[in-house]
Amino acid sequence: MTGDTHLGEAGLLARMLPHLSTDPRVEVGPGDDAAVVRLPSPRMVVTTDTLVQGHDFLFRTTMPRWIGHKAAVQNLADVAAMGARPVALVVALSAPHRTEASVFEEITIGIARRAEADGARVVGGDLGSAEQLTLTVTALGALPEDQEPVLRSGARAGDVLTIGSPQLGRSAAGLALVLSGRIHVHEGRIEGAGDHADLVAWHDAPEPDLALGWGAGRGATSMMDLSDGLVRDGTRIARASGVVLDLDRAVLSSDASSLMPLAELLGEDPWQWVLHGGEEHAMLATFPPEAVPEGFRAIGQVRDAAGETDHGVLLDGAQIPGTGFDHFEGKA
Repeated sequence: MTGDTHLGEAGLLARMLPHLSTDPRVEVGPGDDAAVVRLPSPRMVVTTDTLVQGHDFLFRTTMPRWIGHKAAVQNLADVAAMGARPVALVVALSAPHRTEASVFEEITIGIARRAEADGARVVGGDLGSAEQLTLTVTALGALPEDQEPVLRSGARAGDVLTIGSPQLGRSAAGLALVLSGRIHVHEGRIEGAGDHADLVAWHDAPEPDLALGWGAGRGATSMMDLSDGLVRDGTRIARASGVVLDLDRAVLSSDASSLMPLAELLGEDPWQWVLHGGEEHAMLATFPPEAVPEGFRAIGQVRDAAGETDHGVLLDGAQIPGTGFDHFEGKA
């Protein structure tokens, strides 16, 4: 990873900034002390997230462009899950001083292209040095003045639990392959993954349909993006709403079955990936039965809770072992 960072900060920015586009909402973009962005609504939605080398990605199993893409998705998904449209991203990138300039440039391309696909622009940030590559993105979104934010606390008994994705568990399956030591990425190619390269790519650079979030903003009773696993994130909705979420095993069986070939290869249980796998960033939402929009599929029901300790997630009425991902506890 050594290379031409003798260019200095000004030289690196000269490589990075041409990849950032603008639009009329950005009055002042990168290059000044701060950006000036014209929001389409005075109701701003703000979120931030960080990726750290060695904790959130390994250079031998990903590409700099994918790192940028993933960092953008994580933040854009949080904005979309509130029912808002993303507008702008601010990026802080720190890396070891011998990092190649092309790494900075490719990360920039990854962030910018994914942001632009969802109608947002990179408007500024910070560049610095650190012992390991660290990428922090802050996303700004706008919520229409006549629209309530979609919270985790609005699910009601009788609602349908849905996911804005045709397949769950892909990112966790890709991570399992990464951690198996079988694969590496070389010159843009995933080597050692066989027929499962698509799962590694989905883990490294997920492509959820985030437009489902702001598109469902007026109909969903609760919503969040699926970042820490179906059971853990579902429990967050259940506790906030005072309900129980009951997953449909028959529906999710197809998700598990599609991952079975890789699970058998690695000696894993695909149900763990489906139920507890994180970093999908698809919209997990509840709707009244008659109001489920296109792009969401029903995966369970919202039921009354017998008591506060019962607020959680079940599978066909039964308790589910495991807890999903926690940054301070590790993986389930």
